[in-house]
Amino acid sequence: TVDHKASGTVSVKISLNYKVDGGVIVAVGPSNAFGNGDIHRAPKLQQKGGERWEVTVKVPISDGVVKYQYVVLSKVHRYEARIAERSICVAGLSDGAKIDVQDAFRSPRLAVLATSCFQRAIFGKGRQEQAVKTENPSYPYEKITWAHDPIGDDELAVRFVVFAPRREAGHSVWVTGKSSGLGAWDDSKRVPLVNIGNGLYAGQAKIPKKDFPAEYKYVFVDADGKEVCKEKDNRKLSLDGADPGTKYVVKDEAFNYPTSAFKTFGMAIPVSGIKTSDSTGIGEFLDLKKVVDWCSKTGMQLIQILPINDSGEDPSPYSASSSFALHPSYIRPLAICEYYEKKFGLDMAGPSGWARSLVDKLNGNWKIDHARVMDEKRKITDAIFDTVGQEKVLADPEFQEWLKKSESWVKTYAAFKVQLSKEKSFNNKWFDSTTWSKRASETAALTDPAGRDFNMVARTYFVQYHLHVQLLEASKYAEQHGVALKGDIPIGVTRCSSDVWAEPNLFKLDTNAGAPGNPEQNWGFPPYNWDEMHRDGCRWWKRRLTHMEQYFHAYRIDHVLGFFRMWEIPKNGGGGRYVPDHGLREAGLRNLGAIQTASNMLICGEDLGNVPPEVGPVLVELGICGLKIQRWCEGKTWEYPYLNVAASSCHDCSPCRLWWNENWGEAESFFGRLVAQGQPCPGGPPDWVSQKIIKMHADTSALVSICPVQDIIDQWGSLRSQNPKGDLINKPGSTDGCWIWRMHKRMEDLCKEDKFSEFMRNVLRGSNCGKVY
Repeated sequence: TVDHKASGTVSVKISLNYKVDGGVIVAVGPSNAFGNGDIHRAPKLQQKGGERWEVTVKVPISDGVVKYQYVVLSKVHRYEARIAERSICVAGLSDGAKIDVQDAFRSPRLAVLATSCFQRAIFGKGRQEQAVKTENPSYPYEKITWAHDPIGDDELAVRFVVFAPRREAGHSVWVTGKSSGLGAWDDSKRVPLVNIGNGLYAGQAKIPKKDFPAEYKYVFVDADGKEVCKEKDNRKLSLDGADPGTKYVVKDEAFNYPTSAFKTFGMAIPVSGIKTSDSTGIGEFLDLKKVVDWCSKTGMQLIQILPINDSGEDPSPYSASSSFALHPSYIRPLAICEYYEKKFGLDMAGPSGWARSLVDKLNGNWKIDHARVMDEKRKITDAIFDTVGQEKVLADPEFQEWLKKSESWVKTYAAFKVQLSKEKSFNNKWFDSTTWSKRASETAALTDPAGRDFNMVARTYFVQYHLHVQLLEASKYAEQHGVALKGDIPIGVTRCSSDVWAEPNLFKLDTNAGAPGNPEQNWGFPPYNWDEMHRDGCRWWKRRLTHMEQYFHAYRIDHVLGFFRMWEIPKNGGGGRYVPDHGLREAGLRNLGAIQTASNMLICGEDLGNVPPEVGPVLVELGICGLKIQRWCEGKTWEYPYLNVAASSCHDCSPCRLWWNENWGEAESFFGRLVAQGQPCPGGPPDWVSQKIIKMHADTSALVSICPVQDIIDQWGSLRSQNPKGDLINKPGSTDGCWIWRMHKRMEDLCKEDKFSEFMRNVLRGSNCGKVY
């Protein structure tokens, strides 16, 4: 326990080997010893020859645990990974004690593997109970003190801290070495480590002074105690540079994996477009479980979907009317019936039969009829609510628990839905919530259980609760199968949204966001008011991402360029301009940095279009992946920078087979450069060309490759759709035929395609996709 009344200080000498071409290194943290978070007041490391830097800091014992990170101050500052913060524990030490800390710079490039995309899903596989039993036990770092075991005059206490995020579920990491204090290379005497979070493991050992420099290495062990991965070369722990009288040493470093950098492969599919035998005319959250099954069979480890927030009657998933509420179209009525049958023993035969008839009635559609689906689901969810009864719905303890946790947004959203229905009856500007007759400040009255509108409020809660239950079930299922779910954040919200209604100060209501060009694009939604958002530390963003993290392990930021600058068009007419028009690096660091630590999800930015030169370096500094669409860059996937998502196409362009037929000249050039140089370009293209495209993405040097499901199944002639024009999801600038795509194959049928699954698994295995060690 930290004694905040303890007196005295500890002398902490921190050192770092890092190459700096001009500039200095500082160690900055929230405590007074490390500059109170100010890089200009933080202690500066001194260069001691070559790449070695060091500084001695006096840390009050009363601080207990102090956190810090290194920043390189130069023309362009470089930051360590923010996701894996480093810290020093001085609790329990005596006044004047000395600690020698030997650090290694934590690169954002490697730290992305500490995100929940990998720790909870791809590597962690849901952290199931049986696997957790044989993993390193979790332990708060601040509780690891130096005082538990006396240190003799002829020995030193050494704390090993290793960043080892690539770890299979059920495996553990240990340290072993030549010294008797490290087990003398005896496998039965390895030093155990504890999991202190974010891919970091720590352990302590007493090592005789005569054994320095001490040889050691880190190893991974499976559930049976068998060594499954070890560092290739032995390390040496030296006391060179340590001050006389030092009794405590911290060695903080990263595991040296013997294999190449980890990479993974996934698929992109909108929830709406999934088809299973259980779908009700549109893909539903629970359909994701069958997509996970197909991923497991084929070796894919990630599913990327489009935004799933309520967008009202607009079929575009990017027209969000709430940043928190889920779209009612994705609910499965039959699963709600089963919920109340199991939980309360209610007779739900009537609505269950209705739900099954809707599957038969709507699931044969080749395209999504959004209006019909929404109407049918509204009617049946109302009927289920009436069958269960409002009193029983509200009395459900799990519902009450969810309602309490969701109170910060769901009551405002329910009030918004109530008032929207009223405004439509008399306000010809109902689509702009700033014109409404009632404000969000009246939410308490609109959602009052004794009020006349409460029945509609309760129905809104009911639908959102079951959407939450169903999406969470799909997410947990994905985790347990080692598959990550990647969500999508639209760059804006509409004026007819609960967000604008509740917090209009966070948006620039006198302008519209858009993009320059001829013609100029006007997207119709208000840009963010970043200055106002930063007044409370971007609380709206942090709430939004915390909410999203319940379901997702990674997310895509639509138009990440908007965090640097936005094309703003006066609402009342006139040409647009970029805001801001300077200081883009600072704006990007400020805005993206504020939301980066709001969650532990992997962040991927859609950085396409007219990209300012400041964007790329900022994304790398913050450990945010960019995006590479093969046809829109040089296309050499094996040369992509690591922090990128490699994609064959996306929802905003034609799938590869359609593009090949629409843009023959471009396809011919693509074929000659990347597929088969010197050979005539075939029409179609044949399936072997599609296979080559997917193979290039499996062979990428990027962290993640995500290809649309259309491009993946086009590798197999018998699985292709009859007409590639029907595979288009969206055509920017047009509304005709957009957002109505459904798969022509059911997921159950794809799961039965054993030969294709084996083919795909062999492609990914041959490219080392998903190989942990």
